[in-house]
Amino acid sequence: MSLRGQEAVSTWSAPGGDDSTYAAPVITTSPATETRSGQLVFPVADSVKSVNSAAGLQTAPVIDLRLIATSDLHACLLPYDYCANRAVAGRSLSEISRQIARARTECANSLLFDNGDFLQGNPLADYVASAPRRKRAHPVITAFNTLGYDAATLGNHEFNYGVPFLSATLKDARFPVVSANIATRLGTSPSRDQTFVPPFALLKRRFADRDGRFHTLRIGVIGFAPPQIELWDRDQVAGRIRMRDIVASAQAWLPRLKARGADVIVVLAHSGIGAMTPQDGMENAATALAALPEVDAVIAGHSHLAFPGPGIEPAPGIDPVQGLLAGKPAVMPGHSGSHLGLIDLVLTRTSHGPRRWHVSASTARLRWRSEPAKATEVALRKAIGPDHRATLAWSRRVLGESRVDLHTHFATSAPSAALDLISAAKADYASRAIAGTCWAKHRLLASAAPFRSGGRSGPDNFTDIPAGLLRMRNMSDLYVFPNTLVALAVTGAEICNWLEQSAALFHQIAPGASDAILHDVTVPSFTFEVLPGLSYAIDLSQPARFDHHGQLVNPSARRIVGVRLDDQPLDPDETFVLVTNNHRASLAMTNASGLKPQVVLSNGVRTQQVLADYIRSVGTVGAPPRRSWHFLPLPGTSVKITAGRASQAHLDDLASFRPEHLGTDSNGFEHYRLYL
Repeated sequence: MSLRGQEAVSTWSAPGGDDSTYAAPVITTSPATETRSGQLVFPVADSVKSVNSAAGLQTAPVIDLRLIATSDLHACLLPYDYCANRAVAGRSLSEISRQIARARTECANSLLFDNGDFLQGNPLADYVASAPRRKRAHPVITAFNTLGYDAATLGNHEFNYGVPFLSATLKDARFPVVSANIATRLGTSPSRDQTFVPPFALLKRRFADRDGRFHTLRIGVIGFAPPQIELWDRDQVAGRIRMRDIVASAQAWLPRLKARGADVIVVLAHSGIGAMTPQDGMENAATALAALPEVDAVIAGHSHLAFPGPGIEPAPGIDPVQGLLAGKPAVMPGHSGSHLGLIDLVLTRTSHGPRRWHVSASTARLRWRSEPAKATEVALRKAIGPDHRATLAWSRRVLGESRVDLHTHFATSAPSAALDLISAAKADYASRAIAGTCWAKHRLLASAAPFRSGGRSGPDNFTDIPAGLLRMRNMSDLYVFPNTLVALAVTGAEICNWLEQSAALFHQIAPGASDAILHDVTVPSFTFEVLPGLSYAIDLSQPARFDHHGQLVNPSARRIVGVRLDDQPLDPDETFVLVTNNHRASLAMTNASGLKPQVVLSNGVRTQQVLADYIRSVGTVGAPPRRSWHFLPLPGTSVKITAGRASQAHLDDLASFRPEHLGTDSNGFEHYRLYL
């Protein structure tokens, strides 16, 4: 379904050189750009054209081209929180579609792109991935088709539900999906790889210049994803997907795209903003990509930040005020429909050189202000309405009930009943799965992590389930990622190193310090795994032994002390079965934390399903948090933490720290002082 009137032909190049054809819309309203105050103005180059015209001079054609971008939508299509079962405002593709419509109205020549991580992130995505014999297109693809996206690339989370699911999902896309560094088979060089989707697309569009004359332009679009996909989703992609370095792939494919006649090259980089100097295997390669000579504009993502904006620090090649990476215009439009990225390019026709058009001026900016509902939003809501209603019905199914509140407001500061439940469900499943095998004789421990614990997603990004009925939607709340359950054989010494790596979340706290910041906000909370079956203390006066990537940074440091199991010291030489998830297991097998585990169990069952089945079988779950771990006391020392909007109702979990509420910040986070 097109929302933009007349159509032109788009072609994109497949790995073997074949061309596939797509229908893509063109609009023909008057071009304009927007100042930071919201005022619409025409580019300065327009005044030059007027002077030359008045003098009777022939001017080179000038085309205004707008690139519109979303990224990291994570299946957030409607302004609805399925976990909380309520409507919310401020995010979603539906709400940002108003800005898309406005952006198209302002500029005659525009292209709409998505930068990846669109298939995973909420109960809607979980429902679609688990629905048997589904006939309809994936609602995200339906939304993209409805809004008339011109191209998209893949992110790392596209692979969470498996390669067959992803392949089937993409078949319904009426736009090219590209990625140059995701392969099904590696060749002798990146350009000889058999890529999973086409490495690039060549979009042929007829655009009007400022004098109303039409020109056919070839817009090259190329995509990239973090090479760590091969590690992060090892169990889903092993034997199916191979990854290449981002910059090496770009250096191989960009000359081919240029040789095909691309007048403008746009990079869809599902990658964060990092150093301009490339490093092999770098995860955040957007700046290094922008530095390549063939590139005209970059759309970045993956890290859920906003660029241009104060969230990115200035650095060589990084201008967060003007929105430039290596001198090229770039945007990173947040996540979950929080922002819309706009890059405006002024293209001037050249009379010489290999490229017919060059970028003579550009601007990059973000939008997030809400606009009145438009026809595009109505069409989008209608298109995905059946999936929304089906998700609501699925998410409201009752599984059992909990005796206690299940929340993660303080799960990184004290034991949590929510994490205890997750650990119990995983342990129950694994113990039954290995029964009758040689591993059944070993004692079993199960980990859990607080996936929803604030951070960049804001003060509502906490699990907060009241005591009472537990429904299917609560499973996605407790366990937001579709990780699969994996059990490993590890020694007691390796378990201690596992806990040491988890403790990288905390700053080193000097004894006697006043109001020190407890948590390192650069460390993701989901790296903090607890083992409720053990009892142990964390000595915050010690530096972290490992960083959160598992790299040994302080070999002599030990934060984890007094580890005991069944009231006995943990034997460092005893072999245990450790139940975790596929993501953590893959990291453990490749990092430098000293873990060399053997896989005991890996059958592809999702932890969400394990949790749901456990609650169904038990019926009533939940108990006050077990005092499995605690901070080693530091008399005369206080620290500060942040928590979610409703956290004051759960201060009993922090009773031993004599918590003091310090107020609410402008973002809605609650701040507390704890006495260690």
